[in-house]
Amino acid sequence: MSNANFIFSAFADEITPDFDGQLEALKALGIPLLELRGVDGKSFVQLTDEEVDTVKAKLDAAGIGLSSLGSPIGKMDADGDFEAHLALFDRIMDIGDKLGCKRIRMFSFYPGSLDREAFENRVFEWMEILVSKAESRGFILCHENEKDIYGDSPANEHKLMAHFGGRLKAVLDPGNFAFCKMDPAPAYPLLKEYVEYFHIKDADEEGIIVPPGKGVALLEETIARIATDRAGQDVVLTME
Repeated sequence: MSNANFIFSAFADEITPDFDGQLEALKALGIPLLELRGVDGKSFVQLTDEEVDTVKAKLDAAGIGLSSLGSPIGKMDADGDFEAHLALFDRIMDIGDKLGCKRIRMFSFYPGSLDREAFENRVFEWMEILVSKAESRGFILCHENEKDIYGDSPANEHKLMAHFGGRLKAVLDPGNFAFCKMDPAPAYPLLKEYVEYFHIKDADEEGIIVPPGKGVALLEETIARIATDRAGQDVVLTME
């Protein structure tokens, strides 16, 4: 029986802020995909149309594809200026259209001054708006479990995924659960049907980021299960 076909991607801005250097490193390492985030020292969301065209030309020349847009959407307080955030979201989708990338990595907001119930209600309200806007333009929203946001625990992320019934996808990052000092063991069983792609990160028992496989994020076990569960399928692993 065949296993999953793992395809590597990377946040290459963690190698160097220089975009040309990022592409050179990916080619040298044999990594065919980039999760776009930082370009020449600034977020890709700050690029002009002309700069986006330059990024596209450089990607094409290097033979590097995009696995996802590593956006900051959802990294704001749930009592903040959502209208400005929606304008940013529209701009990110414009950039995605120009680059031919329909996946957007995003988050599920910080509580700000809201109590737990109000925070949860606001998250589901705002996420519905974002998911609907993405669907109207053919984009796939991929939620990453990140420290201190609503979906920072396996239980909360599952609640979010189940609420949207597959309209919202997950970026499973077992390392972030370990980073938050949470048990990552329940995450994959709870979320596997919703996962669009995976991040490779690890942390030790103290929540300190360590090389993959050196921490408690259960990466080896999770990857082995993915290999079996998604036999014959292409599976993107983005390295941080």
